[in-house]
Amino acid sequence: MTERTPRARVTDRVEAEIEALIRDRGLEPGDRLPSERALADRLSASRTSLREAIGRLAARGLVEVRKTGLVVARPGPRAWAHDGISAPLAPLVAHHAGFGHDVMEIRHALEGAAAYYAARRADPAAVGRIAQALETMIAGHGQADPGEEARQDAAFHLAIAEASNNAILHQVMSSLFSLLQASISESLEKLYLVPSTFEALSRQHRELYQAIAAGDADRARAASNAHLAFVETTIRQIDEDLARKARASAARAAGITGPAHPNNS
Repeated sequence: MTERTPRARVTDRVEAEIEALIRDRGLEPGDRLPSERALADRLSASRTSLREAIGRLAARGLVEVRKTGLVVARPGPRAWAHDGISAPLAPLVAHHAGFGHDVMEIRHALEGAAAYYAARRADPAAVGRIAQALETMIAGHGQADPGEEARQDAAFHLAIAEASNNAILHQVMSSLFSLLQASISESLEKLYLVPSTFEALSRQHRELYQAIAAGDADRARAASNAHLAFVETTIRQIDEDLARKARASAARAAGITGPAHPNNS
């Protein structure tokens, strides 16, 4: 049996303690839980471990992550989606750092379609909800809180899915909300290393919204795919740079240096 890593054990503990908190306080569906920062302090856990635990609880249908914060989930017909889709994936999300590349592939498939159909079918009210989600998200860009920004980013893309008027597409994306949010959060933590990317992200999100508002389905799908391709390419470049620096640091620690430069004197 594979031994649990220290981080995995912390996530296990945090998941159990949040579940106990809900039970001991007698919280009802719709009741709000403490903020992410308060929970991290209360449970002596890092933001990363806390988000992984929240992702598992959301996958189990026990909590729901909203723009306003974390609440106790309401039981209902959507439970099949959480249990059938997200729950089996939660351990992979929690314990494999590279899962984001898999999530990115499925985002290409789902979000491109959502943008296409939203542009064709969204009514003025739906377009307004997308616009509101966009402004909230852009206002939070670069605020050094990847968790909150990830919630806002995911909410923007879910507003587009809702506007597609395809109930199954929206249901699938909603059921994957915790994975989507975790993927975005992981990406944002890396993108904070290159602050200039936030201007590009804002521009891409506006282009996506404008294409939907204009009813241009092909342009909307292209904008969605271009945005995801940008994120994926940038993340890969950052990963490669970090790996290269780690190799160089390991070489220095081992006393390995480059070839001596000849003395030109």
